[in-house]
This record gives sequence, structure tokens and C-alpha cells, in this order.
Amino acid sequence: MRSTFRVLFYTKNQAIKNGRVPVMGRITVNGTTASFSCKRDVPIALWDAKGNCAKGKSEEARRLNRELENIKAQIGKHYQYLSRSEERFSRNAET
Repeated sequence: MRSTFRVLFYTKNQAIKNGRVPVMGRITVNGTTASFSCKRDVPIALWDAKGNCAKGKSEEARRLNRELENIKAQIGKHYQYLSRSEERFSRNAET
């Protein structure tokens, strides 16, 4: 069975503190979502809502984008591992 999987990042704009907002993540699998805090914050002016990342080439923006890509890659690896485990479990249950 084919499933849908997506990871995106956004800011929690209601929690502005000193011009900075927390970066949040959302994982969607087959229409079911789970949100989490990335434990990072960003100046509100640096966040690109359409791109789901920090904009610009400043050191802070590049560092944050690297961290977000790392988080996304780790989530993807865990999803692939769980998908393979589920496939093995399903095949063993059929026999």
C-alpha cells in the first residue's frame, strides 16, 4: 500500500519574544499530522513562510537551514525504517 509522507517547518507567530519566533515542525503521514518544536528560534523578518525556511545568506539563516535539513533527513530515515519494518511484519503475517 502506498502512503503519503511530508515534513514541513513553520513559525509560531503568536509567541513572539524579542522579535524572534519559535520554529515548529509538522509531519504528515496519510493525512494524520503531528507537530513538534524544533527547539530553535528565528528573527521573524528572516523567515520565508512559502519556502518553509530562513531566507537570505546570513550565517544565522544558513545555520538554521542546515539544522532544519538535518532534522528533515533524520525524520525521513526513521520513516523509511518504520515503513520497511511494517512491510516485513505484514509479509510475515500473511504466511
